Amino acid sequence: MRRAALRLCTLNKGLLTPARGLTQGSQNPEKQNVFHILEVRDKLREIVGASTNWRDHVKAMEERKLLQSFLAKSQEGLPPRRMKDSYIEVLLPLGSQPELREKYLTVQNTVRFGRILEDLDSLGVLVCYMHTRIHSAKMSPLSIVTALVDKIDLCKKNLSPEQDIKFSGHVSWVGKTSMEVKMRMFQACICKSAHP
Repeated sequence: MRRAALRLCTLNKGLLTPARGLTQGSQNPEKQNVFHILEVRDKLREIVGASTNWRDHVKAMEERKLLQSFLAKSQEGLPPRRMKDSYIEVLLPLGSQPELREKYLTVQNTVRFGRILEDLDSLGVLVCYMHTRIHSAKMSPLSIVTALVDKIDLCKKNLSPEQDIKFSGHVSWVGKTSMEVKMRMFQACICKSAHP
């Protein structure tokens, strides 16, 4: 199970950086690994062994049964993890990839918020898998689902379909059978000055 808290914000001056205290590694964006939004679902398919046809699905389910041997027998058998181990940044290039933008627009030319929530749900699950990953196995023996979303804070009413969006997330709390993920969404804002 997974709980999530989400904060949606915009930043001025075109900055797309995570909030203070959540970064992993260098602050230089060229050195950070930022996933494309389309890579998130591909990575999840790889981790859970999902397939697009029935024959591969049956084979994947057989392989998942073998993964049970990777599960820890007790809490003491789990490796220590830090919040930054699960930190992920994902780019949704609405502004820079018009062909992708079309999938996110309503007939009123606004961003489909339901589609954004789907992406955030996928990101939250990927964050959990990154936290629980077993380096010696390509697939995970775990099944992770969203239990609830605690809170969504909106700092801005509307998202611009003309600007890229950056998501970030990390595990913030872990129990024996559940974990909490905190996610943020940032969009650069083009501020128009009242003075010419």
